[in-house]
Amino acid sequence: MILVTGGTGMVGTHILLALTQQGHRVRALKRQGSSITETEKTFRYYSQRADELLSRIEWTEGDVMDIFSLEEALKDVTHVYHAAAMVSFDPKDRDTMLKINMDGTANIVNLSMDYGVKKFCHVSSVAALGKTIDLQNINEDTWWKNDPSNSWYAISKYNAEREVWRASEEGMDVIIVNPSVIVGAGNTSRSSNAIFALAKKGFSWYTKGSGGFVDAQDVADACVKLMDSEIVNERFVLNSENMSYRNFANEILTLFGKKPVSRQLGKFVLGIMWRIEKIVAALSGKPPRITKESVAAASEAATYNGSRITQRTGFSYKPIRQSLQEVAGYYR
Repeated sequence: MILVTGGTGMVGTHILLALTQQGHRVRALKRQGSSITETEKTFRYYSQRADELLSRIEWTEGDVMDIFSLEEALKDVTHVYHAAAMVSFDPKDRDTMLKINMDGTANIVNLSMDYGVKKFCHVSSVAALGKTIDLQNINEDTWWKNDPSNSWYAISKYNAEREVWRASEEGMDVIIVNPSVIVGAGNTSRSSNAIFALAKKGFSWYTKGSGGFVDAQDVADACVKLMDSEIVNERFVLNSENMSYRNFANEILTLFGKKPVSRQLGKFVLGIMWRIEKIVAALSGKPPRITKESVAAASEAATYNGSRITQRTGFSYKPIRQSLQEVAGYYR
């Protein structure tokens, strides 16, 4: 049996799709009260056999912070895809995020070893990698450095990886993947998907930063390919293309028939904006739309090298323009 944590999230959903398309029966972990509607919609968008594929999923309620529910989920499991995680740049979410990403990973790792899991795939992030001096060509050999500019999300994912590497040293075969910004079908209130909701209405601002992008289907296919291979105890950066945030925004806006962006937000204006948002959030009780950490991330001009998996396995990435066309079709 194969277990996928975070089954209702974007990455977890696409891993479930990839596995069921290969004919596997899969157990998927979801929190109590979590809806599988988005997962079902994604399956129906990408496959004409959606109902057949969905029938291969055994949903089980649980939480990575609840050891008893994990024990139940791990019965008879031989392979684990750990995609459950929290992404937030809101200071109010910091403690919860650290617990889910760090302690939650430790829980699933420890129990996987106890239950004799043969191979474990951890979905991390490029945020958990180190940074080169000029932020260029960040890859698997770039080492983490403690730095005030590291976000708490990055810290949580780095420490989660340490739990996985510990498991590898104790005898469990592991794979870690580090995706860049993931483009895929999913809930537009979450993470990188929010830009598609904005694009439907149109927007004119952009930041001067740049980063890497990868399709959610590519992330899922890469995980499955690596888990099916003889490769163990290695990490792989998953990045299809590097692109400025301005060009990325314009590609999406064009697909929704909107005007391209025209106003660059500099550090000074962004600095004012996140401070105002902090005050508004404190008064309203609503989460801030931008924070100091998200502004810093949007202003960085980084590039990532995801070629190692291609060199080692022959894996090929989908062009980001094609990804955006497919995902925009989903959101339309």
